[in-house]
Amino acid sequence: MLESLRKRKSSVVILLVFAAIVIVFIFWGAGPSKYGEKDGAAVAAVDGETISAKDFTAIYRRQTDYYKGMFGGKLSDETMEKMQLKQKSLDILINRILAKNDAKSKGMAASVAEVQDTIKAIPAFSKAGVFDIEVYKKVLAANRYKERDFEKSIEEDMLVEKARVAAVGVVTVTDDEARKAYQRENKKINLDYVAVDAGRFVDMVKVTDDEAAEYLKKNGSMFMTPVKVNAFYAFVDFKEAAKAVLVSAEEIKEYYEKNPKEFETPEEIKARHILIPPDPKEKDGAKAKEDARKKAEEIIKELKKAAGRGIPSRFAQLAKKYSMDPGSKEKGGDLGWVKRGMMVKPFEDGLFALKKGEISAAVESGYGFHIILAEERRGGGKTSLKDAEGALRKTLLVQKSWVEAKDIIIALDKPFKDAKNVEELKKAAAGRKYVKVFSTGLFSEADNLTEFARQDVLRDAAFALREGEVSRPLQTHEGFYLIKIVERVDARVPEYKLISEIVKKKLRLEKAEEEAKNAAAAFLKKVKGGEDFFALAKKEKFKVAETGPFSKKDGTIKKLNVFAGGDDRFFNLDKSAPYFPDPLQSGGRHFVFRLKEIKDADTKGFDKDKDELKKRLQAQKEEEGVNKWLKDLREKAKIKVYQENMP
Repeated sequence: MLESLRKRKSSVVILLVFAAIVIVFIFWGAGPSKYGEKDGAAVAAVDGETISAKDFTAIYRRQTDYYKGMFGGKLSDETMEKMQLKQKSLDILINRILAKNDAKSKGMAASVAEVQDTIKAIPAFSKAGVFDIEVYKKVLAANRYKERDFEKSIEEDMLVEKARVAAVGVVTVTDDEARKAYQRENKKINLDYVAVDAGRFVDMVKVTDDEAAEYLKKNGSMFMTPVKVNAFYAFVDFKEAAKAVLVSAEEIKEYYEKNPKEFETPEEIKARHILIPPDPKEKDGAKAKEDARKKAEEIIKELKKAAGRGIPSRFAQLAKKYSMDPGSKEKGGDLGWVKRGMMVKPFEDGLFALKKGEISAAVESGYGFHIILAEERRGGGKTSLKDAEGALRKTLLVQKSWVEAKDIIIALDKPFKDAKNVEELKKAAAGRKYVKVFSTGLFSEADNLTEFARQDVLRDAAFALREGEVSRPLQTHEGFYLIKIVERVDARVPEYKLISEIVKKKLRLEKAEEEAKNAAAAFLKKVKGGEDFFALAKKEKFKVAETGPFSKKDGTIKKLNVFAGGDDRFFNLDKSAPYFPDPLQSGGRHFVFRLKEIKDADTKGFDKDKDELKKRLQAQKEEEGVNKWLKDLREKAKIKVYQENMP
């Protein structure tokens, strides 16, 4: 209850906060575009509102980075194409505009207070659990995002969420629906199967040089070498630059006097509370609220019988006896030290109106009635210059070292641009204090061999530059960098003679896969036509095995490592139609499945799973509602995609 009291946010807002962080910091993250020359071009228009190549590139790049991380960097262009990441990235941007416009057309709006409350609830902007304006500014600056742009994105996200809630409405799931879903998910099936392995056919298929050369022409992207760059860069460490700067007593005093709010200590109150909520079993809401108020007032009368130092002890006893806040009840209602902005407003107003040792009247909030004790008060003053001097000196030293490091790097910009080779670059940096220079050698975006390649801001900048170009000064948590690309090898398809064996092997495997697929399809056709499954398997020298019982809830056929939970065709098999409709390919094998037995779900577990199942079914219904809503909006909208501008 304590955490809920501090951050009273519905599940809708939680989703909204997640969307804000994902869209702004992951998908909309600013930074060097890989396709700089197309930043201003539109990749799509939605009812006249354009989507720039820059925004599309940002979200697409972040999605690919995310999935590459999931797959340990092993995500080929072919796989990305199958995942349709480009289309999904564009859909995210199109849907966002459609939803935002739908909200505006219905007169919806997000107030300044709502936007502020949502931002304050984002953990990334908190310090010790409380929203901190300086942390907020630093996080946005680190992500190269302007405050007004971020706040505008939050406002738009809130509009999108309001439109979604209005479109989907209240979704309910009955017990009967949940029971049927439980039966579907927990029914177990056992299958007989044969596996036709592509390896069986590898030695049977032949590949000529002419076939392989033609295959390379048609499938060049499969063999393309990645873009590689060789970057020469200068680096100035903040710690090294700090050696060149001094902070005077006058500078400390000047900063202190110009920024008085930074040295104010917020007022805090050590608080206890007793929560008396309305009885949820009482059908008459007004009566339930009045009963709760009366009970709170009776407890207050009891507390007032205690005097002076005895009040906290008596308060703790009554909190343990009566409070319905599970987070503080057993601690005697203790909430610890509370600052402004931590609690819901009615509670905060009631608490900060109290003097030390005072007990409030019954304070009503959305949770019920609170009885609040202000046990101690502190803060509300200002840190003296003498006390702030040490920390302030460190802060100013960091700021000045940052400026010093940046100035040193900026001074290298023209010499780097003028330098015609690595030797001239080294000479340009030679003798400059605190400057270190390095050369990466040729590396691709997938390489993580050096610290340089592992830092997104440096890697992204390097691959956005053409040969001979110099980056802007680039900041990391360690210092400033300046990069010049001394060599760039663009992606290309090698000559056939250099990779002939690789191409032949790939084509041979592909042909073997096709043979295995055809053999499995022929087998399935024969058994569907009436031939005996086991006799035919013996004749074709296919081994018959069992999957073992599995359910939709299990998801995976463990023995085969095949995911079946998302395919209802497995669980629709019966005696009249025992064969899975098509051969299923997985890991170089093609499976033909035949129903062996069905075991109905054990209903004993239904009551235990019912609530969780209903939540999941409700989420599914909501998702279906959202998809229908977006589909309807798309059908009415004028959407044009400019394929020629797509990166």
